Amino acid sequence: MTSRITIRPARPNDAPLAAAVFRLSMDHLTEHLFGRNGRKTEIALMRLFSKNAGRFGYGAAYVAEWNHQPLGLMVSFPGAQAKRLSLAVAKHLPRALGWRVFGFALRGLALAGIQEAEADEYLISNLGVLPAAQGHGLGKHLLLHAEEQARASGLAKCALLVSTENATALHLYKRNGYQVVFTKNDKNPLASYHRMVKEIGNL
Repeated sequence: MTSRITIRPARPNDAPLAAAVFRLSMDHLTEHLFGRNGRKTEIALMRLFSKNAGRFGYGAAYVAEWNHQPLGLMVSFPGAQAKRLSLAVAKHLPRALGWRVFGFALRGLALAGIQEAEADEYLISNLGVLPAAQGHGLGKHLLLHAEEQARASGLAKCALLVSTENATALHLYKRNGYQVVFTKNDKNPLASYHRMVKEIGNL
C-alpha cells in the first residue's frame, strides 16, 4: 500500500477531510474550544480551512492520498511562524463561530503560554489519518514529508505536542524517531502534553 501513497499541498475543497483530522488530532480539545455541538464544530472548522485561516487553513496543510483518495492530512510550518499563523486565525473566528466566538476565546485562555516549538524547529501542528485508513503508513509518510519541508526551510529539527492521554499518537511518534523533551502535567488534562522533538540530521 505504501508505494501508492502520495503527499500534495492541501486545497480549499479538502475542508471536510481537514475538519475530520482536526477533530481526530485535537481529540477532546476540539469540544473544549468549539463547543459540544459536533455539526457546528465541523462547519466552523471547514469554514476556517477553506478561508485559509492561519494555522487552521489550507495554506499550511498537506494531504496524504492513496489511489488518489485523500485519507490523511498534516498542518505544519516553521516554528518561527507559529505566532503569526495563530494570530491570523482571529479575524476569521467571528464568521466561522458567530456568537460562540466569545466562548472560544474564554476557553482558549487555558492554553495561553504553551510553547509548541522553538524558532529553529519545524512544527507539526496537527496530523491525522481517517480511522479506516490507519495502520497503512500514511502517518509515516506525512511525518517524512514534514522532514523534507523542514530541510527546505533550513531547519534540522521537527517538533510537535501530543496529549499525555493519546497513547496511540505517542507510539507513532516514538516509532518514527521523536523523543519527549518536556512533559507538562496540569490539573486540566486538556493542558497536559508531551513536547517531542526529532533531530533530522545535517541539512
